[in-house]
Amino acid sequence: MIGTGEDYNDGWAYNKKIDSYESNDEIRKFQKWKKDEQKNAAQGKIGGESAGMKRKADDDGGKHHKKDWKAIKAEAKLKKEKRKEWKGGSEAYMLGVRSKKIWEELRQSNCKKERKTELCKELWNLVKGKVKSLIFSHDTVRVIETLMAVGGEQYRTELFEEMKNDILEMSKNKYSRFFVLKILRYGSRDQKDFVIKSLKGHTATLMKNKIACDVVELAYNDYANAKQRSLMTQEFYGPSFRLFPNEEIRCLEDALNSNPLKKETILKDLRSALQPIVDKGVFTNTMVHTLLRDFLTSCSEADRTAMIESLRESLLPIVHTRDGARVAMICLWHGTGKDRKVILKSFRTHMVKLATDPQGYMVLLAAFDCVDDVVFLKSVVIKELLEGIQNLVGADSGLRVLRYIVAPRSSLFFQPAVVDQLKPGDGNAYSRKDTDIRQREIQEAAADGILSLLSGNIQSWALNANWTLFIAAALETLPGSYVNTIFGQLAELCNTPYEEGMKDHVLEVAHTTKMLTKIIKFDKHRYAKEKPTFSEVLLTTVGEQLSTWLDSNRGCFMLVCMIETEISKVIKSVKDILSQHLEKIVTLTTPGGKILSQKLKEDPQE
Repeated sequence: MIGTGEDYNDGWAYNKKIDSYESNDEIRKFQKWKKDEQKNAAQGKIGGESAGMKRKADDDGGKHHKKDWKAIKAEAKLKKEKRKEWKGGSEAYMLGVRSKKIWEELRQSNCKKERKTELCKELWNLVKGKVKSLIFSHDTVRVIETLMAVGGEQYRTELFEEMKNDILEMSKNKYSRFFVLKILRYGSRDQKDFVIKSLKGHTATLMKNKIACDVVELAYNDYANAKQRSLMTQEFYGPSFRLFPNEEIRCLEDALNSNPLKKETILKDLRSALQPIVDKGVFTNTMVHTLLRDFLTSCSEADRTAMIESLRESLLPIVHTRDGARVAMICLWHGTGKDRKVILKSFRTHMVKLATDPQGYMVLLAAFDCVDDVVFLKSVVIKELLEGIQNLVGADSGLRVLRYIVAPRSSLFFQPAVVDQLKPGDGNAYSRKDTDIRQREIQEAAADGILSLLSGNIQSWALNANWTLFIAAALETLPGSYVNTIFGQLAELCNTPYEEGMKDHVLEVAHTTKMLTKIIKFDKHRYAKEKPTFSEVLLTTVGEQLSTWLDSNRGCFMLVCMIETEISKVIKSVKDILSQHLEKIVTLTTPGGKILSQKLKEDPQE
């Protein structure tokens, strides 16, 4: 049978390699020695000698067979170089050897600037036009990397012009991708745009590659403009968008609105593109986070359930981005009870880090809103948070988590934009417990840990504007024995006679008096539930010194609040103390003093 031209060419190439191989005396000798050794081993000998002779030599201390290790290593090194030369061709091999010799001196930190300039010029003259033969190898790629770093913009531009047509191929290579990353970081705007343009039509494919996806991520997240980003994401919507992108489409919602008849096809193509990425575990890139968020928001319930099942154990690496955190929130809202437990268990040992992350803390807020099993929440989430509570109070995001436990969605602590991000989870299909009951159970689970923290720091935090509203809210909603302890500590802060102009007195600190006023106002509800009130503790601790508060406008308002609690024994105690100062009260000109005088006239002492 007559062979094809391809067979002929393959045979010719093989014979050519064999001829080159046999023409090398060193390799031919090595082959002969190897065959003799195998033949001797088959006859029961080792290295051409019998095993008995070998043992005898060992018994003699190896005197007759002392090996020259330096010669053996030199021979091995020579053979290794010969093999490299045979595999890559003598020209490419010698180019690598000469370039690495220059690189060895160039990379030294003690190399002088003038010498570096000379070496860069010499190296460039050597590798010019041959960069491609060096940049894909693990050792010679360092030569090009150093030339880019030391040579500056001049050589970086020259290298880019030579290699710009191989951007796509270099992005997929473990060693050469550094070149593309360096161009994106340090290249000119035109060079960056050329790299991004080179990825066009291949974005979805490159995102499945664990090496190339880093190039796409850097281009998309750091250097692409809004128009370029939208064109990159459109490639996931299907072949029609990949071949004919529309600059007017900014996101998946725009694509669906402009093509309502193709909605199912677009979502199917998007899922087909995302699923391999999720399965390979390379979905830690921000572009994939955006696509996942859009898909989970727009897809059918069945597709969303399937995607949540694929994602539920792998959400931790993506919650540090805004879109990644939103993906995790959607998975919690629309996942089953089992899905929610798997998701939260995957966060174990990372709860504090998640709570202190500027984006990740929103995931915990979503969990507090939707997970009905508070016993599970306490053992897996709240317990770990309370163990690291000192780290939470040191970060703004950590404080938001504590505030959400104490006062969920309160306008005192959360802006409308934050609350709006949490509202989509309301009324989901898998949360059946009443919201108020769930919140109260979570507060009971976290009460001791939060209140003990406040009790240990009340002396300083009661005078700190960042904490006063939180202290008031915690004492209003959290139960526990620590509440009475904190009441006593706050009362002691007030247990100093007031004189006008005392800057270090509690009544001179606006945010502290506001906190105390809020606590006093809530005494009415505490008394109705037969719980100890702050007003009673305050009257017991301060006593007759309350009369000195008449010299302070804020002090007068606090006395008015105590009268408005409608607690008879509190009202009676306040009036008994003030009865001896009625003449002074009538003459008060401060707003608080006038209201206090009016209150005493409306409710004369019994």
